[in-house]
Amino acid sequence: ISIQTSFDQAHLTMKRSLRVLKYGGSSLATEEHIDKVARQIIQRKRSGEDIVVVASAMGGTTDRLMALAGNLAGDPPVRELDKLLGTGEHVSTALLAMALQRHGHDAVSLTGPQCGILTSDEHFNAVVEHVDTSRMRRELSEGRIVVAAGFQGRNAEHEITTLGLGGSDITAVVLAAALGAERCEICSDVDGVYSADPRVVDQARRIDELSYAEMLEMARHGASVLNARAVEHARDNKVEIYSRSTAHPEAGGTLIHDLEPGEPRVVGIASHDKLLRLMIEHRQHHTAADEMLAELDEDDLFVDSIDHDNGRRDILIPAERLPDAAAYGRELEKRFDEHIVVGPECSSVSAIGLGVGEADDLRGSWRRYSEQAGVSLHNDYRARHAITCVVEPNQASTLMNVFHREFDCPAEAAA
Repeated sequence: ISIQTSFDQAHLTMKRSLRVLKYGGSSLATEEHIDKVARQIIQRKRSGEDIVVVASAMGGTTDRLMALAGNLAGDPPVRELDKLLGTGEHVSTALLAMALQRHGHDAVSLTGPQCGILTSDEHFNAVVEHVDTSRMRRELSEGRIVVAAGFQGRNAEHEITTLGLGGSDITAVVLAAALGAERCEICSDVDGVYSADPRVVDQARRIDELSYAEMLEMARHGASVLNARAVEHARDNKVEIYSRSTAHPEAGGTLIHDLEPGEPRVVGIASHDKLLRLMIEHRQHHTAADEMLAELDEDDLFVDSIDHDNGRRDILIPAERLPDAAAYGRELEKRFDEHIVVGPECSSVSAIGLGVGEADDLRGSWRRYSEQAGVSLHNDYRARHAITCVVEPNQASTLMNVFHREFDCPAEAAA
């Protein structure tokens, strides 16, 4: 990312007290929610901080817009889809700015392009390439609270682009880095990052502190609290991330920052609910897979594994990374004339921790735990920092609970 760096003395003063606060859709779901968020922001402003708020669309808005597009167009063109989905954040930011003004504080809502966010040309999953902070810095210098639309920017042709699932996290971290903020707070309906999804694993515990590397692995393997690219931006720009609850900010949260490496251990269990599974049976057809992969962003790909004994290649793509995973799979089968076969829907369960995939004392243990629980594995993959099992969707929750118990995930982690 190219970030404007012409800092003047006023900016240096602002850096010491600037906070970027990102609020997710559930935090802005109703008028009452928006008013409560506005009151929280005002408290922070009165404490002497300059505030940039990044807002997601109101809860449920993006799903409703996606459904409308699907009903009308089947497989909607991504250019129009981006233009449609970007309107959700326009609504939430304008309403939040209105609420702040009603409570007596000057505020201005800005779209992604008005924030100076320039992206790559890709629609639906664009990458931020440059940020011009001049408009935001001018608004802040005049005492305003800036309410920025998450999830969106514009490309060189002035087309609206969106940043993919969890894109508001990316917006928040990118703006924090560009404006010189040392911390970005991600405010949602959970009070931090847990050792597993607490809706699935009753014994899941909040992790008070994580390294960038650990959080990045958790996010890549399906933990939905934070976007993986956002964590990468934070790591590269030394921006601390603090994940906390909107409703109960006093309850604490999870701090993601630099930590010294520790002993290899499993810190959390993550899962992708739905994966598009692509299978290439013969080695001579791998060129078809390479052609297909060249069209995907690196973050779209979850697993790309080759069995060197029989030449079979498995590719797993999280369904949420695609506008319509089923339609994409059908298009690939037709285009590559059965060289690429779409497998049945599946899920993944991963044990995450730095070095766990290479730890001798964990070697093969996941297969034993799976067998004891009566869970059949389609495949399992071992990487440096993760052990991943591919299972039937209806068995994922069972395996998550087994892994969480057997690997004894700690409540605190440092790596």
